[in-house]
Amino acid sequence: MLTIYSPPARAAEREYIYRVILGEFLGLDYTIAYRDGEHVELALTSEAVVERGDAPVRRLRMPDVLLQIPDQLWLTPASLPKQPLDRFTPPAKGPEEKPLPVIFGKRGRAGRYLETLGEEGEAGFYLGLDVFGSGLFMLTRYEEVAFRERDRHGRFPGRRSLACRESFLHRPIVNEYVELLWELLHKLWPELARRKREASVYLSHDVDYPFYVYGRSRLRMIRDILMDALRRRDFESARKKAGIILRSRRALDRDPYNTFDWLMELSEEAGLRSAFFFITEEHRAKSGLDGNYSIDDPVIQRLLQEIHARGHEIGLHPGYHTFLNPVRIRRQYEKLRQIAEDNGIRQAVWGGRQHYLRWRAPDTWQFWEDAGLDYDSTLSYADRAGFRCGVCYEFPVFNLKTRRELALRERPLIVMDQTILHPEYMGLGPEQAYETIRDLYLECRKYNGDFTLLWHNSQLVKSSDRSVYRRLVLELLGPNSRKGEKS
Repeated sequence: MLTIYSPPARAAEREYIYRVILGEFLGLDYTIAYRDGEHVELALTSEAVVERGDAPVRRLRMPDVLLQIPDQLWLTPASLPKQPLDRFTPPAKGPEEKPLPVIFGKRGRAGRYLETLGEEGEAGFYLGLDVFGSGLFMLTRYEEVAFRERDRHGRFPGRRSLACRESFLHRPIVNEYVELLWELLHKLWPELARRKREASVYLSHDVDYPFYVYGRSRLRMIRDILMDALRRRDFESARKKAGIILRSRRALDRDPYNTFDWLMELSEEAGLRSAFFFITEEHRAKSGLDGNYSIDDPVIQRLLQEIHARGHEIGLHPGYHTFLNPVRIRRQYEKLRQIAEDNGIRQAVWGGRQHYLRWRAPDTWQFWEDAGLDYDSTLSYADRAGFRCGVCYEFPVFNLKTRRELALRERPLIVMDQTILHPEYMGLGPEQAYETIRDLYLECRKYNGDFTLLWHNSQLVKSSDRSVYRRLVLELLGPNSRKGEKS
């Protein structure tokens, strides 16, 4: 067992981040001993309490930066990391090793971020990274509480995040910190054993528009088709939508947005499970922001039954105006559970994602907790793909305002299709999109992490989009595609 010698300030935040990094991510047993100081130190408990004669006590010492910030500066812009960030290169593991950005930290006495301890009666390492403070900063989305800028949908923009401005959004930086921490712990105490993890893939589909024809008049459909052909130069989508006008609009099996069977077949072929998140707004919004269907529609309920019967997951997709409205989130979740119960659908775990990725730290998490949901999978930036929380592991969340750990878990979203493809955001072509998603997936694989991909059922009209998604699922993400892969 390890002993953490910790300064006492902000004990609730400390207990949370120690438990997540040491307990949940690494699977190590530890105890906390509070004492004043400017450092956090880790020692093997047996060495800390037993007289060792002439043998030096082995320690891992790290600076304590974020959690020592004065109360009057806490959660303010003045407490954010100073830019540009320092960088340092850990002991070389190969030519691909990249310098680590130092979110919070302090160089040692010799001016380096990694030094050996040589004080009397001690041996070990000084690691100049504030691993726990930096981990708390990323996992709780501290900067999004301190920094108030929002886009036109009320979202914190990815381009303004520290990770984007310092060019590490494509890296799960918390995982990198944890691996370095583990490497040093294992060098000091080879008898320590960490938790073994298996990589996971989560395919999810936000059901905004289950069928193209729902809620659209013939005139509106003609306008939409003309926009596809003349403005977007997307003749394939225009042709498929035009086919709806020529056929009976009740022929939903040929609707271009009705890709549910195709998505489930693909997941099943790859040995994966899909999650479909549904909007349950009581009334359709005139703005069209909350989809084009009602969860009470018998056609939608038959779809729910089929998804469940085939072993896939159903979840919640709260409407556009809910992310700061706890009453509406709770009501929509209760509606989903009631519809599920009426249709014989029972699941052990219920989760989902906010519509438009509208989310605010830490309020939306708290509202999901209060509603009784088990996990959220909203946290990716709409405008930039990557590791918004700096991690590719699911983790328990912490409310920075109430200073309490919640039962709710965050399953970070790594990539959304529209982030990659939409001209307003990254606007990548098919091959670039595939390569970008592949690179992010491989980053997750390095750490046996969780890769969560959102692909809308309505983002499969173009054959190029279908091709990208099919390649991802069958050639890259499915367990069958990884047979023979070296661990």
